[in-house]
Amino acid sequence: MRFTFTTIVALLLAVAGCSRSRHYEMRGQVLALDPSRQEITIKHEDIRGFMPGMTMPFKVRDPKLLNGKRPGDFVTATLVVGDAEGYLSAITTTGHAPLTEPPPPRPVMDVLQPGDEVPDAAFVDESGKRRTFSEWRGRILAVTFIYTRCPLPNFCPRMDRNFAAVQHDVTGDPRLGDRVRLLSVSFDPDFDTPAVLADHARRAGADPSVWNFVTGSRDDIDTFAGRFGVSVLRQDPAQQEIVHNLRTAVIGADGRLRVVLNGNDWTPADLLTALKEAGGAGQ
Repeated sequence: MRFTFTTIVALLLAVAGCSRSRHYEMRGQVLALDPSRQEITIKHEDIRGFMPGMTMPFKVRDPKLLNGKRPGDFVTATLVVGDAEGYLSAITTTGHAPLTEPPPPRPVMDVLQPGDEVPDAAFVDESGKRRTFSEWRGRILAVTFIYTRCPLPNFCPRMDRNFAAVQHDVTGDPRLGDRVRLLSVSFDPDFDTPAVLADHARRAGADPSVWNFVTGSRDDIDTFAGRFGVSVLRQDPAQQEIVHNLRTAVIGADGRLRVVLNGNDWTPADLLTALKEAGGAGQ
């Protein structure tokens, strides 16, 4: 069974409307651990009433939950989902088996450094229009990477919420006004067609004069994302399972990278400050 994006959004809105977190039981196998980020990647079965089986990184609030866990462990876990975050509150090891195949290696990426010029790239936006990255030259640009089927609220949906907040502040700030643009790049082009992106943009409250959603060919998007340190791993092409990290870049009007905000811990205020600094607007 495969959930549509609309179904997942409805579930998340239902969670938010209840003003309390929901708890779901999950079973799967551990593929990787990153204690420094309090994160565990699990290939899990269908989570009844919430999401289909896939491979995803999950956060833990208590780092001790990762103690003793190793790739190959079979686990049961409790997934807590609220309106702004999702995390595992309990993880119990039930068995172990060698991974059927090693986790795919992270691609070697030619990662840009602050001051580097961002190479041009080809996209298609939410209206179906062909775009090139160079079209945004002359604007201060924030770029993040998402896919619309991402189900946990503290991953891609958080990027949407943060961009929506920044859009509100940008349009109300005469120092930024027409100088700033926001760009959300989907790395799921097989599903995130222009029509899907347009519907997603409406739901996110995106003003197309400020904030665009784009995608492109898989190879082009993966290459572009890789330049900013975004790793996209598709472990099951048939089910479009995507494991990814989060990186949000600020690019100056001259087309050069200014700064990259890593992960999902940054706030709209952090991004707004970076945009102001990139444009010389100060605080």
